[in-house]
Amino acid sequence: MKRNTQKILLSLYPSGRVKLNNLKIVSPELTDGGRRSLIHVLKARGLINSEKVLGVSSVGITQHGIDAIEAEFPALLSKWDAWQDNWDCLVFVKSSKSDKQFRYLRSILVSEGAISITRGVYVSPISFSERVVRECKEIYRDYILMFSVGIWKIASLRSLVIEKYGLIDIAESYSGISRDVSRLLETVDIKHIAMHRNTIDINLVFDRLIDVLSEDPGFCKHYFDQVPRVKNILSDLSSMVSGY
Repeated sequence: MKRNTQKILLSLYPSGRVKLNNLKIVSPELTDGGRRSLIHVLKARGLINSEKVLGVSSVGITQHGIDAIEAEFPALLSKWDAWQDNWDCLVFVKSSKSDKQFRYLRSILVSEGAISITRGVYVSPISFSERVVRECKEIYRDYILMFSVGIWKIASLRSLVIEKYGLIDIAESYSGISRDVSRLLETVDIKHIAMHRNTIDINLVFDRLIDVLSEDPGFCKHYFDQVPRVKNILSDLSSMVSGY
């Protein structure tokens, strides 16, 4: 998903509605023609809808658009609100003839966000994907162990998870973005939000937020409950974009 599409969908997520003309705030590098073309594509793909009331055109995100942006940024998924530090664990027991070093399986695990906690042991928050489970059943059934962990009797994965997923950097980034959004809410004149400097500032915040969302596995707030909620940050940003 291209950056301008990400920003437009995030400015509408999860249920915002914005005047069509206001989308230039989150896509200032596009020409008016380029922006109209992108909106047409997003509507054709069913990601947004549009309506015109009393001569004013506006756009909103569809359920398909919500599903798409949550697939792009899994940290937005509501499942993390109820997550209780439960993990799936996969252990390499013995080498298979077809993949002696488990290279293929390792590549899938790493691509899907699992982490290695020691040699031949991988964990994934909540559960392994259907793809991982299918590959293990079809190729590695007699060579691995897969199980779930809900309670840690001694110690936990906390320190390792924080290090492996870079959660401290993610938490600090969210805090910095939240402070900048609060400052913008205090200083930006909504009626004149399209002024060049304000547009640049809001657009830069969206860019920074996208960068952090791309790195956030989804459970940063579970380990650092003081971290601002992403959806609250998006709500404040959306209010600035829609308020003009």
